[in-house]
Amino acid sequence: MAGSGSWNLFTNQQLIELYEQGLNDSEIAVKLGATRSLVGTRRVRLGLKAIGRRLLVTDEQLIELNEQGLNDKEIAEKLGVNKYTVGYHRRRLGLEGRDDSHYGIKRLFTDQQLIELHEQGFNDIEIGKKLGAHQTTVSLHRRKLGLQKISRKRSRNL
Repeated sequence: MAGSGSWNLFTNQQLIELYEQGLNDSEIAVKLGATRSLVGTRRVRLGLKAIGRRLLVTDEQLIELNEQGLNDKEIAEKLGVNKYTVGYHRRRLGLEGRDDSHYGIKRLFTDQQLIELHEQGFNDIEIGKKLGAHQTTVSLHRRKLGLQKISRKRSRNL
């Protein structure tokens, strides 16, 4: 058959044997040197149900490392997974992040510090100078906290 080269990378029997060992499509694909998509298509044609993805990070591991104060990037490195996987499961568990995990950057200030300075009447630029953060970062977090913008002050001793 012309164009069926990738289809013949492995036999149905090879796929069935790996499936019966409890491997999912991704794991079978790695073992057979094929794509996950090809394995899935062949599995469906053989009438085999999909085996779900294995959770590479247990809830217990994630909770423990999060409680140790590690950020998503540090947890990911310890567990050998992607930081986005850690972030997804951390949010699913309702755990607070230790950083701006999307970027892997540690926060320079706490929400409470921002709130206190905002309540004292400081604007984003002034808060940024006091906390060593850029005004855009301050503005972003202020908006996330639902705090109103404070207009620029004429003079204030920082």
